[in-house]
Amino acid sequence: MDDLTLAQRIHERDAEALDLLVERHHSALFRFLGQLTRDHDDAEDLTQQSLMRAIVGAHRFDGRASCRAWLLGIAFHEFTRYRRRRVWLPILAEFASRSRAIEAVDEAEALRTALAKLKPESRAIFLMHHVEELSVREISMALQVAEGTVKSRLHAAREQLRTYLCEGERTYVPETC
Repeated sequence: MDDLTLAQRIHERDAEALDLLVERHHSALFRFLGQLTRDHDDAEDLTQQSLMRAIVGAHRFDGRASCRAWLLGIAFHEFTRYRRRRVWLPILAEFASRSRAIEAVDEAEALRTALAKLKPESRAIFLMHHVEELSVREISMALQVAEGTVKSRLHAAREQLRTYLCEGERTYVPETC
């Protein structure tokens, strides 16, 4: 079965086509993601997420590239989402590791306050990207602004948030202050 037919049948939720997709491409995706993450469990999770995104987005496959190249592109985007999430894990872990509930409440309030200080456009882009996990392209399309605008606003939001969180001796983000 050629790649375009495979994508069409996947879009139609053909179980045989789904099995064939996994059979043909799972090992290549896993190997690729394993080299990027250097972690077996993360690579397996990202492989599954990539395959799920491909299944949901099968109607977007136009046959200009091979199915494998298309899947590796999806896998790379999943990896970049994974990396962005990992940037914030130390901050979130610090929140979770607090032994006293009062401190956690104070820290959550500090984060809410810092987010509230951002311009609405920057706050929306930050939340879309880091909480809703939308790509820059998806945000660009949703807000009808250029991708470069999204990138610059996202960068500015991160820097402003870091500054706001570091004001006043905040101990839960010491590595960034």
